[in-house]
Amino acid sequence: MEHMNHLIMGLLTGALFGIVLHKVGAIRYSRVEGMLLLRDLKIMKFAFTAIATTSIIYGLADIFGVAEQYNLLPRIMPFMGIAHLVGGFLFGIAMGSAGFCPGTCVARVGAGKFVALAGVIGLILGIVIYDMAKPALMDAGIIGTKEKLTLYGLLGLPYGVVAVVWGILFMVLALVADWFDPAKKIGYDKDQSFISLKKEWHWLPSGVAAGLIISWATMQGEYLGFSGATLALVGWIGQLIGHPLDSVPRISETIVWHAGLILGVLPGAFLSAIVSRTFKFDVVPPPFAEAVTSMPIVRMVLVFFAGIFLALGAMIGGGCTTGAFISAYPTLSIGSMAMSATYFIVGVLTANIIYFGRWSKFIAAKPKADEVYD
Repeated sequence: MEHMNHLIMGLLTGALFGIVLHKVGAIRYSRVEGMLLLRDLKIMKFAFTAIATTSIIYGLADIFGVAEQYNLLPRIMPFMGIAHLVGGFLFGIAMGSAGFCPGTCVARVGAGKFVALAGVIGLILGIVIYDMAKPALMDAGIIGTKEKLTLYGLLGLPYGVVAVVWGILFMVLALVADWFDPAKKIGYDKDQSFISLKKEWHWLPSGVAAGLIISWATMQGEYLGFSGATLALVGWIGQLIGHPLDSVPRISETIVWHAGLILGVLPGAFLSAIVSRTFKFDVVPPPFAEAVTSMPIVRMVLVFFAGIFLALGAMIGGGCTTGAFISAYPTLSIGSMAMSATYFIVGVLTANIIYFGRWSKFIAAKPKADEVYD
C-alpha cells in the first residue's frame, strides 16, 4: 500500500502515452517499417516534435531558474562506450525485423494485435537472460563503463540555452522531414485528422502531447523509458514470486512507478483502439504478409525472438526508442545519441534488406493495413 500512489501515477502516465502511441500510428507495423525504409516519415516527425517540445520546456525552466521548483531536472543517460554499439546492434536488428520497440509492442497487444504477446514474452525472457548474463558481460568489458557526457558539457555552454536551441533545431528537422516525406506523394496520410476521436492524429499535436507527458513524468521525479519499465515490472514480479533479479535488488517507489508505466500502456492503447474503432485482430500485418510471408507461425517466431533481442539490446545499450531517444535527447546525453544512432542505422539496414525489391508489394498492402490498423 505504501507504493500505491506511485503505481497509480505510473499507470496514468503509461495510459496517456499509450493513447498517443496508438493515435499517431506508432503501434502500426506499416508506420514503423515505413520509417525504417525511409518511405514514410510520420513517426520520425512525431519523435522530433516530442524531442523539441521536451527540450524547450526543460531549457526554459533552466533559463528562468524554475527547474528545481517544478522538478524539471532531466536525468542524464550515461555514456557506456562499446555497450551502445553492442546493444544498439541487437536492438536495431530486432526493431527492423519486427517493426516495434518495447513500448509499441505492449501497445499493440492493447490494440488487439495479440500476436505481439509473443514479443512481450520475448521481452520478459530477454530481461531474465540479461540478468543472468550481466556478470559475464561485465567481465568481458562490454558493460560497466559509465561517464556523464553531455553536449552542453562538451560545448562549455549553459544547459538551458543549448536545450532551447536543440529543441528549435528538432522542430526545424520535423518540418524539413515533412517537406521531403516520400509518403506525401502517394497520399499516405489522406485519412488522418489533426486531432480526432475516430481518425489517426497528425504528427504535430501527437508530438507535442508526447513531449508534455515526458515532461510531466520528469516533474513526478521519474523517467519515461519503456525498456527500464519492463525491467522494473519483471523485477517486481520476481520479488513477489520469490525469485528476485540481481538487476533489481529492491522494490522502490521508482520501480513501482515504472512497472505501472509499462502496464498502463495496455489500457491506454485499448481505450484508444475501442474509441477509434480500430480494435481488430490480425495475425500477420498485411505488408509483411504480402511481401514476406503470410504464415502466422513464422511471424510469431520472429516476434518472439525480436522481443528477446529488443530486451537484450536495450539493457546492454542503455535504453529503447523512448528511453534512449525521445526522452533522452532533450537531456543532451552523448550516450543516448550513440545508442540511438546505432540502432537506427542497423534498423534501417535490416528493414531494407528484408524489403529489398519488395516496396511495391508493401505499398499495395496499404489499403488492407489501414483497414485493420496494422
